[in-house]
Amino acid sequence: MSPKTVVAVESARLLEASLSRRDDPPAAVSEPQVITNAGVDEGDPPELLQPENRQHLADRTHQEATQTVGTKRDRETHAPRT
Repeated sequence: MSPKTVVAVESARLLEASLSRRDDPPAAVSEPQVITNAGVDEGDPPELLQPENRQHLADRTHQEATQTVGTKRDRETHAPRT
């Protein structure tokens, strides 16, 4: 084989090896994933949620209410006066 062919074959082997490593599935995580706002979007009553989930729901509800008030105020200030 010519030197160019040898180099091409070797680079192809290295590329194939790196691609096959990417196809391997990641190692399993030994610790379960904790989802802190579970149940918040499902409409569960707040009293059934974990304490941190209740706080998340309260914070998000307050934030949404604040954004709504801000939007209304913006509309009022930019409306043309008649």
